[in-house]
Order: sequence, then structure tokens, then C-alpha cells
Amino acid sequence: MADVEATLWSVALSVAACAFWAVWLAHSVRVDPRRLRNGFLALAVGYTATALVGQLVALAPGGETVMGVASFLVLGLLALGVLVLPVFLVVNGLTMVRRERRSLGNLMSLLLGLAMLAAPFVVVAPFVLDVPWTLGLVVGLMLGTAWLGFVFLGFVAQTLLYRRFAARVPAHGVIVLGSKVVGGRVPPLLAARLRAGVEAAERLGADGGPVPIVPSGGQGADEDRPEGVAMGEWLTDHGVPADRVLVEDRARTTRENLTLGVALLREHGAPGPYLVATNNFHAPRAALEAMDLGLDVHAVGAPTAGYFFPSAYLREFVAVLRRRPTVHVVAAVGVVLVTALVTFLAVTGR
Repeated sequence: MADVEATLWSVALSVAACAFWAVWLAHSVRVDPRRLRNGFLALAVGYTATALVGQLVALAPGGETVMGVASFLVLGLLALGVLVLPVFLVVNGLTMVRRERRSLGNLMSLLLGLAMLAAPFVVVAPFVLDVPWTLGLVVGLMLGTAWLGFVFLGFVAQTLLYRRFAARVPAHGVIVLGSKVVGGRVPPLLAARLRAGVEAAERLGADGGPVPIVPSGGQGADEDRPEGVAMGEWLTDHGVPADRVLVEDRARTTRENLTLGVALLREHGAPGPYLVATNNFHAPRAALEAMDLGLDVHAVGAPTAGYFFPSAYLREFVAVLRRRPTVHVVAAVGVVLVTALVTFLAVTGR
């Protein structure tokens, strides 16, 4: 009887925990769906919901056997993922090196894949070398990796969660973020953004009047003319009426794209909210930038070449980490303190 009561209390606590995180997530999304914390709240909901389902299954006849098999399958899939993922990242990184210019951003997937392949050797190093201080180093690396992995999962969860919301925003104008033009012409990457902007404008215009599109981008030092001008010509060449194209030709950064684009839309009488069209790997950070600026702007993403996405998405993740340095500095200090403690205990033999 006592065991049954304990189990029921455990289930009740799981229900309460899951409900708590779910209510907080719903409130947070309603306040602002662009917040990065929504991804972490979604992870909390998923974790507690999974635990609750596991408890309920275990209560049924034969439930413990089902849970054992399910746990075995999940662990097997995770192990397979740990083996396959680094190989995939290395192959993808080599593809990036072959097809794109060599830069730190384009090497992200290759570097991460190599680091994951090297991780097992680093973990066993203290036992092979029999050098006490290396144990602290391994613990520090594992804690740092765990922190970055947790933050990355939250970023991925928010990306998936926000994508569903952004596609339904009842916007009254579309801003297309510029990128480098080649020989004064729109390259494929930028053309994908423009197509996404046109599709969004057509969808929004179906329920009301025509929606204006702002191609936004200034002229870089290595460009023949402003990106916004080339983008505007692309839009009119592809059937967008000229009176719906509001060219912005001064922006040099994403923040300037957003502020100048919004100002232009407001100047022409288009009220918020607005959509910004960019590539899918850049959409989450563009939405965060708009939120930081206090603009009523949401981001939609255009498809990107499959080989390009992993490194580009990792690059965006690094940029997101830099938005809140204090949080990560505190985490780093904690990792350093634990590393120092473990190293001290290992060296002194305590």
C-alpha cells in the first residue's frame, strides 16, 4: 500500500511539474514568441512529459518491461547518433571547404566533427597517462561541453517552435535582408530570400490589400552598387509591381536592415507587425535582433542548400551566445572552479 501511495505521489508531482512548465511556456510565447527562453521551457515540458508518460506506462501490467525495451532503444539511438554525427559533420565540413571560401564560419561543422571524434581519446587520457591533473582538465571539458550542448538544444527547440508561429503572423509589410551581390546581380542565396519575401507578401495580400516589400541593403566596398537596388530590380523583373517595392539602400548590418526597413514601411503608411525574410539558418537570430530593438518584426526563413546549413546554423549559434555574455561567463567561472577543485583533489590524492 505504501509503495502504491508513493507511486501516486510521484505521478502527481510529475503532473504538477509538467503543468507548471507548460503554463509558463504558454505565457512566455504569448508575451513574445521570439524569446530564446521559450526553447528551454519547451525542453522542460518535453522532459517532464516524457517522465510522466514513463511513470504511467510503468504502472500498467507489463509496463516495466515496455519501459525497459523503450529505454534500450532510446539509448541505442543516442549511441548511434554519437557515432554517426561526428562523421557527418566532418564530411559536411569537407564539402564546405571544397565549395565555399575558407573562413572560420564555414569551417564550423568540420571543427566540431573533429572535436567530437577526439573526445573519447581525451576522456581516457587520464587513465592511460596516469597523470592526476589531467582528470580535472577532462572534467572541465565535459562540463563545458554539457553547458554548450544544453544551450544549443534550447536554441534548436526555439528555432522549431518559433518557425510555426512566424508563418502565421498577420503582418502588413515585408523586409528582405540583403547580402552580397556579385557583379551587380543577385546570387542564388539572396534570390532565395527574395522568393521567400514574395511568397510571404502574396500570402499576406490574399487576406487584404497589397503588401509592400522592402529590399534592404547598402553598398559594400567590394560591390558595384547597393544591394537594395539590385534586389529591387530582381523583384520587378519577377513580377512584383514597382509601386509595391520600397528600396532601402543604406543598411550595412542586420540591425540597420531592420530599423531602416521599418522606418520606410511606416513612412509609407504600413502599420506593424512586419515580416523579415532571410535564410532559414539566419531567421532565429534576426528575430532576436528585432526583439532587442523593440521592433514588431518577425522572421521567416528561405531554404538553404543542405551542405551549407550545418556550418551556417552553428555560426548563428555562436552569434547568439554573444548576445548574453554574462550568463556564459558565470557558467564558465563555475566550470573553472569545479575543474580547479577536481584537479586539487586528484593531485593531492584526497
